[in-house]
Amino acid sequence: MMTSTLLLLSTLAASPDPAEDVVRAEPSRHQFSLYARSGATVYLSRVRTHGGVGGGFGLRDTVDGRWLLQADANALIGVGTSFAVRLGAGVQREGRWAPAALVNLTGLFGDRMDFLTPEHPSFIGGPSLGLGLTFAPARFTLGRAQVSLLEVGVGVGTDRPGLGLLYGLTVLEVGVAL
Repeated sequence: MMTSTLLLLSTLAASPDPAEDVVRAEPSRHQFSLYARSGATVYLSRVRTHGGVGGGFGLRDTVDGRWLLQADANALIGVGTSFAVRLGAGVQREGRWAPAALVNLTGLFGDRMDFLTPEHPSFIGGPSLGLGLTFAPARFTLGRAQVSLLEVGVGVGTDRPGLGLLYGLTVLEVGVAL
């Protein structure tokens, strides 16, 4: 018994410290996180109104602690029931206070209000698409969690021959690193 105990203790003493392996390992370039958001997305043009208020979930990849790539899906109510999908890329400040700016491509699907005009004597088919900018000045990183308050977005879409405006407001977004 004494011999096996000494053998076990000598093996533990000779083995490398697991904490040293963590220190020696290079940090990952990619940090994936899941997030939930609540807010509003509205697309307005002369020929249709689309969107509403609601929330959804998304996946974000933070590359080198600075660059953001994200995709999310949101259920909206207001002008009927609709669904918004956003793809975005941007940059954030590193640190506890991490404001960000992103370029987003947003597609709205589902119920909407259509208007017939002389330029559009028939309804426009397909989703409402908009390309825009989102600013998140009140973003914070708290350990493995991210919290963002009052993100504001604005963009443009095309309803040929006119333009549509896309507005977005995120009231609260909470994410957790995977």
